Amino acid sequence: MRSLTLFLLVLASFTASAQQERDTVLRKCPLFITDTVSSNNFFIEGLPATLKVYRVSGDLTIAIQQRDQFFTMFFRDKKLKTGKYKIKISPGGRDVAAKYSFRSGDQVSYVNVANGTIECTFDKEKDMWRLKVNGMIANLVERAITYYRVRADFYVK
Repeated sequence: MRSLTLFLLVLASFTASAQQERDTVLRKCPLFITDTVSSNNFFIEGLPATLKVYRVSGDLTIAIQQRDQFFTMFFRDKKLKTGKYKIKISPGGRDVAAKYSFRSGDQVSYVNVANGTIECTFDKEKDMWRLKVNGMIANLVERAITYYRVRADFYVK
């Protein structure tokens, strides 16, 4: 009887924390942020990534995390809609803000995605939303500017 009670308590604690955080661990990272010159990918495809879906002030926010780096999309809607969203630095209307952030020691850096699109379609067979992200990051450091391409293809419940 004790083992059954302990098992149910452990199972309840797992489901309670998963519902609050609303995160999913993906076996392979669906996000690619590549340097346009060297094609260096900052997110490693072979390592797992965490997909987080949550709300900030009622608006939908989707984040992909791998180690100390994050890619976050801030939607201005409460739920996803079929169609294309434009990625802009200062979103308005049906636009989306997207940021790439990473931690190095005690410092955190944020880089905005300058432009791009997010294509949302609902897959009835899987009963999930499919998001395809295509964008460009322009990073200005001193006098040099570097461009990074952002691509992702993933599903959200």
